[in-house]
Amino acid sequence: MRMRPMLTFSKLDPETGDLLDRMFDKKDCMVEINPGRVILPADYTTIGQDILDMEVMDTDVWMCSYPRTGSTWCQEMVWLIGHDLDYEGARSLQQIRCPLVELSCIMVAGHATWYKESVQGTSVDLVKNRLPYPRYIRSHLPWDLLPMDIEREDGTAKSKVIYTSRNPKDMVVSYYHYCTLVHGLKGTFEEFCDLFMRDRAPFGPVWNHILGFWRRRNDPNVLFIKFEEMKHDLPSVIKKTAEFLNKDLSDIQVEKLCEHLSFQNMKTNRAVNLEAILEKSFGTSYLESTDLRFIRKGEIGDWKNYMSEDLSNRFDDWAEQHLKGTELSFE
Repeated sequence: MRMRPMLTFSKLDPETGDLLDRMFDKKDCMVEINPGRVILPADYTTIGQDILDMEVMDTDVWMCSYPRTGSTWCQEMVWLIGHDLDYEGARSLQQIRCPLVELSCIMVAGHATWYKESVQGTSVDLVKNRLPYPRYIRSHLPWDLLPMDIEREDGTAKSKVIYTSRNPKDMVVSYYHYCTLVHGLKGTFEEFCDLFMRDRAPFGPVWNHILGFWRRRNDPNVLFIKFEEMKHDLPSVIKKTAEFLNKDLSDIQVEKLCEHLSFQNMKTNRAVNLEAILEKSFGTSYLESTDLRFIRKGEIGDWKNYMSEDLSNRFDDWAEQHLKGTELSFE
């Protein structure tokens, strides 16, 4: 098991703090967590240690990702494979049947009423006390902030860990629109992208996050999936994931799961598209007032519609610095 980190919380530097407060319209909305210089909502201070101290079971399946990597799509696939294609069970909200362990620090402000009614305690309590076994648990936290117990003495993962990745250029575009829709972000895409490239966006340094799991890709209990792989050949990813979870699927079952996971079905599926939660939080007319949606485009290369040539070049240079020598690349 890795050495226990000294979890510390500190106020952001004035420039970053003031910008995030303005963009999210809330005073002192974010804090910096170490190790990792991770930027998270201030309410994380009430659950961060509880997450680190959580007991992890051998039978757990942890579905991890940076935000907006196609993780909702991948997690729906993983949950259904793990639950023997229980499509009826998948009609319940994904946020409850396979919750984000740090959800308590995210569903605040406008989402507090829905959250308190649905979760009844913290998201850590939900994972520890109410999830049926085997537990399927989601997280956007980097490896160092996951439970200490997720790692064995020899450094390998104790439970199954499935990590979803995506070209960060597309990720940041999707992340900006998500924050605007769900958290009322005020600001330009350029401002948000600049924060992202300075490691000051919520959930913090993206390369540390991705590479923390990429370095473990050869661990027999870790499966590293790319969004682009799912777009190009979903049946192959389904079969690879089923093998990883020790499940057998027929070709007909794979075909039916592909249909369930199609973009159009995911976009209209209220168990995963967040519309039920947004309506409870902001009223039934909220979605009528905006063209934004939680499941938005699901495309490869959408960044070209948002990045100037200069911004794209700076982003590429930044990415190259971090990816050099890692053998990791993105389409």
